[in-house]
Amino acid sequence: MRLFLSRLLLCVALVPMVALGQEQRVRLQFSMTKIDTTVNATPPAKVVRLMDTYRPKMTKKMMEVVGFAPVELRSFRPQSPLSNFAVDALWNIAQKYSDEPVDFSVTNFGGLRASFPKGDVRLYDIYAVFPFENTLVIIDLDGKEVKALFDRFVSGNRWEALGNVEVEVTKGKISKLMIAGAPFDVNRRYRVATIDFLLGGGDGVAALQKAVKIQETGVMLRDVVIQYISMLQSEGREIDTTIDKRIVIK
Repeated sequence: MRLFLSRLLLCVALVPMVALGQEQRVRLQFSMTKIDTTVNATPPAKVVRLMDTYRPKMTKKMMEVVGFAPVELRSFRPQSPLSNFAVDALWNIAQKYSDEPVDFSVTNFGGLRASFPKGDVRLYDIYAVFPFENTLVIIDLDGKEVKALFDRFVSGNRWEALGNVEVEVTKGKISKLMIAGAPFDVNRRYRVATIDFLLGGGDGVAALQKAVKIQETGVMLRDVVIQYISMLQSEGREIDTTIDKRIVIK
């Protein structure tokens, strides 16, 4: 497996810092490196030897089958088989790490970078779909912030993946919102499973930054997915492909 280094900004010089009271001024110079076939076209011999040493083991590991999908799982808004699977994995596995029931889950479509193939799903496919180092976080969010989260999805017509919810939108307004099987209550606090990228405001999901409690599990999203697939297998189930009523736009 060839490694490509995305060197977009290369700092080539730093001038001495000049103290200005409590401040310091720094000047940076940079250049752009094209990410094309010319990058690392002739890697150093030491790098080649190192890669050749580990390539057979890594290839064998990445080809390990971790599950089975009866059809190809693709990702598309506002919900899809792949996005529903990913966010359901978050919700189910988060229960193992939380001392209280998790009400719903949310992750971003931008983090889903490929599709699951029909048939055997390999470890390679897990890495292809979830290439980022995102981790599972469990947060407590006041009802008003949950409302702000859903209002953002509706107003921007840009939905992220949601688990354990049912929301209907009629003529651009939320006409129904069920969370964990109960009508939404703006006066209560909800426990949410998400990823650290969104917690930090990624993809503009600012409402999650208002969390009143944060539990960082340190568990990679890829490992969450693998645990979920293992759970499904233990129950005699395949990777789910369901399109349901969690998001209905009329």
